[in-house]
Amino acid sequence: MKYLRTFTGIFIGVILSLNCYCQDINSLRSQREKSLAEIARTEELLKQTQANRQNELQNLQLINRKITVRNKIVTGISNEISMLDQEIRKNESTIGSLDTEIQVLKRDYANVIYKTNLNRNAYHRSQYIFAAADFSQAFKRLKYMQQYARFRKAQAEKIEAKTTELKNINRQQEENKNQRRELLLDEKREMVKLNSDRKDQEGAVKSLQRQEKQVKKDLDAQRATYKKLEKEISRLIAAATGSEVSSSGMRMTPEEKIISNEFSQNMGRLPWPVARGIISQSHGKQNAPGLKNVEIVNPGISIVTEEGAVVQAVFEGKVASVMLMAGGNILVLIKHGEYFSAYVNITDLKVKVGDHVKIKQEIGRATHTGKDGSPEFNFQIWKGQSNLDPEKWLAK
Repeated sequence: MKYLRTFTGIFIGVILSLNCYCQDINSLRSQREKSLAEIARTEELLKQTQANRQNELQNLQLINRKITVRNKIVTGISNEISMLDQEIRKNESTIGSLDTEIQVLKRDYANVIYKTNLNRNAYHRSQYIFAAADFSQAFKRLKYMQQYARFRKAQAEKIEAKTTELKNINRQQEENKNQRRELLLDEKREMVKLNSDRKDQEGAVKSLQRQEKQVKKDLDAQRATYKKLEKEISRLIAAATGSEVSSSGMRMTPEEKIISNEFSQNMGRLPWPVARGIISQSHGKQNAPGLKNVEIVNPGISIVTEEGAVVQAVFEGKVASVMLMAGGNILVLIKHGEYFSAYVNITDLKVKVGDHVKIKQEIGRATHTGKDGSPEFNFQIWKGQSNLDPEKWLAK
């Protein structure tokens, strides 16, 4: 019983370890597929920005994003190779142990067969039983011979089972080694692409630096626009009233409090405001890529997307404001209890103030920010008067 418990514990440990390995390796492969899909989308958008060299900043931002994702792919491949190396080493140890165990079982089984044949030559089975002193002894001899036969059969089955197990592990080992060879090739290919991306980055930086004065001017205008938007959004949020006070100090109706709680529980799971897009500019303060002492302050995230891309609500709520911006583009502000989502640079408006919108409902289409290239709109999330990082709220 003690040995049975020990074997059961080892067996369960191996199964759990195998499950963890499969989950980890599958997770890495899933992440790699998502990263490759993001790079494909980025390259499609780059074709649009590169067709017109006026938007060098957006072009460089997309290249930088591609390099970031490419680095993640290379790191993921390296982690996959490391996990396969561990699995290969573990399998080698298991193969050695099984091979030794099978050899011992075969040797013991051969001894059993040899002794059985000797006994058969010396004494026929029936003679051995009938030569007993009494019935009780004859019965015991019969039971002994039956148990001996079962033991031989069990030994043969155990050898067969261990041999099958060894064949399966050897087959898995060969698959792991083939996967490792393929991953090494993938890693080399991705490194070549990464080096190519870095050369593109150097060229984009030099091109951007030649237009530094104009870029600074554009960024100053962008900062002024964002500052104006922040003030307007803050004013609209401050004007929100209701019957129940939230954690942010805002008054809400019971229905709004339910929506607010549901919104907060979906952090990291909200759908993207566009079906296909790339984050070209992150939230908060950051240096302008390729330019020294030039700072960008983004109250949301800037998303580059396809021409005419549908912009959709990330959660159910009520349209609190629609504001026409300079250049003819539109800001849409949707209230989700004490939370607000803002969609900046929208055209072809599909909603109006007071409308109740559902999750993923179309509110308009993404448009250009005044520069040629791909449409880029700004997406923001607020909790009361607090400006939040939208990237933390969107599904990965």
